[in-house]
Amino acid sequence: MKTHPSAAPRWSWRLIGAGALLAASLAPLAASPEPQPRIKLAVFDVELDDFSAGGPLAGESPKETEMLRHATALARERLAQSGLFETVDGSASTNEMVKSHWLRKCNACEAAIARDLGADMSFLAFFRKVSVMEQYLEFRIRDARTGELMNVSKTDLRGETEESWSRAMTWLIRYQLVEPELARRNREPSR
Repeated sequence: MKTHPSAAPRWSWRLIGAGALLAASLAPLAASPEPQPRIKLAVFDVELDDFSAGGPLAGESPKETEMLRHATALARERLAQSGLFETVDGSASTNEMVKSHWLRKCNACEAAIARDLGADMSFLAFFRKVSVMEQYLEFRIRDARTGELMNVSKTDLRGETEESWSRAMTWLIRYQLVEPELARRNREPSR
């Protein structure tokens, strides 16, 4: 029996057809679940709560002010890069508590301010300075509608340097907020 050189044997067409059918049946399994929408998060300027000897009298130094600016930019960057949040600039508010960097003492007023900015949640972070060597970083996330505290995370750090502040901010956001939330989302069944 002669066959044309370009004609493929019948079994190869069956194999191609079976492969296409198998690929089509597995496609829904390979499809990734629909991504959850990003949470609009009002990120306020990072504040300094200075309990060190003479700190409250001397006020914030120019170096500390610059380090706070850098920490704020870093927090906004890390939160946006996480894929979980759409950041809203909290400093855009005209509220006096925002302008005076006193949100950490306003008894959850940041939630209402975040809501006024169109955000779903608020993010407030501050460094608590006990001394040059002993400091803490804390952040609080609240539901903008209810004011409910959704996350409080803290870490201590040593040394008042931009490097120590940056490492603390990066570590706290990654390990106390982003990774736990991504793990939680991955455990949830797709809707």
